Amino acid sequence: MFLSAKTPLLAVDIGSNSIKVAQLGGSPKKYELLSLGIMPLDPEAVVDGVVRDEDNVADALSRLLKAEKIDTPYTIVSVAGEAVIIKKIQVPQMPPEELEEAIRSEAEQYIPFDIDDVRIDYHPLGKAGDDVAAIDDEEEKEEILLVAVQNELIDSRTEVLSKVGLKPVIVDLDAFAIVNALSISKNIDELGVVALVDLGASFTHVNIIINGVSSFTRDIPMGGNMCTQALMSKYDAEYEEAEDLKKGILPSDIDKQDVVEAIVEAFEGPIDEINKSFEFISTTSNVQVEHIFLTGGGALLHGVDGLIADRLGVSAEIFDPMQGIKISRKNFDRENINRMGSLAMVALGLSTRRFDYF
Repeated sequence: MFLSAKTPLLAVDIGSNSIKVAQLGGSPKKYELLSLGIMPLDPEAVVDGVVRDEDNVADALSRLLKAEKIDTPYTIVSVAGEAVIIKKIQVPQMPPEELEEAIRSEAEQYIPFDIDDVRIDYHPLGKAGDDVAAIDDEEEKEEILLVAVQNELIDSRTEVLSKVGLKPVIVDLDAFAIVNALSISKNIDELGVVALVDLGASFTHVNIIINGVSSFTRDIPMGGNMCTQALMSKYDAEYEEAEDLKKGILPSDIDKQDVVEAIVEAFEGPIDEINKSFEFISTTSNVQVEHIFLTGGGALLHGVDGLIADRLGVSAEIFDPMQGIKISRKNFDRENINRMGSLAMVALGLSTRRFDYF
């Protein structure tokens, strides 16, 4: 494939509850929304980030492509979950061609999976500081951002894309896509120490940025589905009924405060794990998270920003990724687009990527 940075790409975000597609035209600071759509998935279609019901996901994606009139086959997709490893490591400084050959053996000691079961990539971050050099080793070190993803996670997505006629050309990470979406309207270099918290259905993604650099990422295997399960159990409700309760659609015989208390209790687990992440970065980097940007389907729950701010003692806001994007009123209903904002964070972040052929 001879693609260039001008080749149109379609962003596809395959989540646990829904699949999202998006396209952005233009360039940084001048992005324009070309397409944005969402289609629900069956509850068990995607489990722990892996596509389990390929037919259901492919059918939903096919219908979404038709509804959005997508005409480009080249696609960027993202992955997330416990099968994704993101780690900063130090290696001896060496020429790029030697590093490429050495990275696999270097990475093996940091990856808790069989090295043959993962795909590996890396990005040089520059010379490591003196504080991270080995005490008994004067050899200069280079800091590397290492990423490893289990093959099953990638293959389950690319197979679905191929099944509907799409050609995957880039596989990114949810954690990085969210940062790209924030960068559309914010100068992350000037934000200080902030946390991006994506409240998904199955996972809560935490990305802590220190002066513009992603310094800590974590995928917590807890999400909005915990609220749904709690409500299903409490009220002996079906899945769809519990989802309605989360949205505030209540039958006359159900007390609103009881529903709120059940949701708050279900959020305690994820909030506790987020707090542990904040404590880790405070201990290892001697900084405190100053602000939280919330995204994802869980961010649509009324009052979740206040709950998290109160529990963690850090200011929090629901981030609207549509800020800074030109939206044609002729082609889009602004009210509907605004409602989709938090859900579309990953898809919009992926849409900022361009294909650079090396």
